[in-house]
Amino acid sequence: CRFWSDNWSPFGNLSVYLNLAPAARMGIPKTATISDLNHHGIWRLPPARSDNQVTLYAFLSTINLREGDDYVEWVMNDKITKTYSTGRVYTELKHHNPLVPWCKLVWISWGIPKHCFLTWLFIKDRCPTRDRLINWGLPTSPNCLLCNAPAESRDHIFFECPFAWSVWSRMSARCNLAPSRTWNQTISELQQLNRPRPNKLLCLLTWQCVIYLIWTERNNRLHRNTFRSPDSISSLVIS
Repeated sequence: CRFWSDNWSPFGNLSVYLNLAPAARMGIPKTATISDLNHHGIWRLPPARSDNQVTLYAFLSTINLREGDDYVEWVMNDKITKTYSTGRVYTELKHHNPLVPWCKLVWISWGIPKHCFLTWLFIKDRCPTRDRLINWGLPTSPNCLLCNAPAESRDHIFFECPFAWSVWSRMSARCNLAPSRTWNQTISELQQLNRPRPNKLLCLLTWQCVIYLIWTERNNRLHRNTFRSPDSISSLVIS
């Protein structure tokens, strides 16, 4: 364990703590270890010339060196461990926001990642629907690309739009759901589902798949000029 650079004391880097000049080390080599400075229990150190040196020497008097290899300890939240965990460090460093009530509707086990991610974007209303594009100042038609009615927005597509409603009402019926045409009501109903886990999982997977395929159809009409019917999209959900 290196005397100058290793974090073996509560004072951290000793060159900084003792406020020494870059080349000054009190006669102690840069690569000196703690054991190099202890001879049969006696510390071989120069006389203290500052209050910080006195504090350091007082701390050294409490240390008893033992035979054996050095090892590293990691301390997080006053808990000591001999193994380093990137996951634990990330968890401690990241900002912890409170859990949102819709979390379990989006990040579900057995979910398809691209479906989960797109659902999360729509939950946050971050997808470039035409109402958002217009708010950004982009010149574009406000009409929905699925039913040609104004104005295209998240709440319109899911599921005020007759085209999207045709798909969702059919798929929700297969899941024994009472579908709603409003986004907020749909979220509320899915949050309150009280069913066995496999049935609930099936409902959420179906809902996310409908969102993904309807948005894909909307983009295909915009960028590729290709069109599919509600029956075709419903068949894709089932398959």
